[in-house]
Amino acid sequence: MALKIQGNILVDAPRDRVWKLLFDPQVLIAMANKIPGVEVERLAQIADDQYDGAATIGVAMIKGKYQGTITVLEKHAPEFVKFRGDGKSGGNWASGDMALTLAEQDGKTQMQYEGTGNVGGMLASVGQRLIDSVGKHLIEHGTRALAEELAAQSKK
Repeated sequence: MALKIQGNILVDAPRDRVWKLLFDPQVLIAMANKIPGVEVERLAQIADDQYDGAATIGVAMIKGKYQGTITVLEKHAPEFVKFRGDGKSGGNWASGDMALTLAEQDGKTQMQYEGTGNVGGMLASVGQRLIDSVGKHLIEHGTRALAEELAAQSKK
């Protein structure tokens, strides 16, 4: 079952700083834990371009404890990065790609995002409309939390 997302956010921080913070596991944990229904238990860098983690994600009737990896597929500092995430929870799985394009704008960063995701197992049986709704909820709150956390961290 596929999900597509796209949009943009303005981050109140310079692009070079935003770029650096995007790869900091502690910043990513703080950001993700601001999303309603998400609790990251761990996220660790295990290779130059790979992270391993565990999180409980639950919105409405969709909830699970996921183990997974995030891999950087492509990056051109400080303007473009493409990630792939894969996670499993019991008989359920989720995977997706996300591309971020960063542009400097008056000392701030315009971040354009575009991605696709897929889910399978019992999770896919809840229906496309619910999956779309939950996906949009997580992305909406996630991008807002990302912008807030990056701005806060850049001031430290």
